[in-house]
Amino acid sequence: MNAGRQPFHLYFAAIFLGLLAAGRGAYVAPDQFDFEQLLGAPPADDSARHRQELDRMLSLQADRTPAEERRCKSEETISVFAFSDVLGGWFNAKDLPVTSELMQQVQDQVKAVADVAKDKWKRVRPPLADRRIHPCVKLERSPSYPSSHATRGIVWATLLCQIFPERTDALMARGKQIGDDRVLGGMHYPTDVAAGQKLGAEIARLLLANPDFQSELRKSRAECLAAKPIPAQQ
Repeated sequence: MNAGRQPFHLYFAAIFLGLLAAGRGAYVAPDQFDFEQLLGAPPADDSARHRQELDRMLSLQADRTPAEERRCKSEETISVFAFSDVLGGWFNAKDLPVTSELMQQVQDQVKAVADVAKDKWKRVRPPLADRRIHPCVKLERSPSYPSSHATRGIVWATLLCQIFPERTDALMARGKQIGDDRVLGGMHYPTDVAAGQKLGAEIARLLLANPDFQSELRKSRAECLAAKPIPAQQ
């Protein structure tokens, strides 16, 4: 396996050594996952299911609205603060430095896990495999399966539900949308997103089972609840 010209095991060793040097805990690592058992392989390029996926993407592409395209583009580079759509403008990196730092650690570690899974199957992105697919988002050439956007969306949503349990339905819907928009935007097959969401659920489960992470999440929760506006009384 390669990350550029560097073997993946050395690439990710460098990531985790960097985290430790910065005093940041590595809460999850790629070697904790059996990707074959958890996700299974994507559909083969010559399979009926693969053709069905392309047909679905072409249908979505034909019906895609300008507003949907703008939303997809806004999610090209995304952070946990995309959930301000649900929580409100007060939920932002500037005012929540503890939460921003913790969720950046999560994002970095999720990427490390997802990249190893991607390298296992090396599925070609839809626009590179079929000229009929015209993405409305920036073309990425990294492997397509699983979708790391979908993975992050579910991880972030699940963690935020620990802080704002009263908004669980809306948070999980937004987390799912982040992945689904990658199909709508023409950058991932539906099975890429489904696998990413499954991987995200497992990563979130492992994070929440980690006492060190739970301790840090409690700090984030305290910061968020202190910053959250008090609703005006009717």
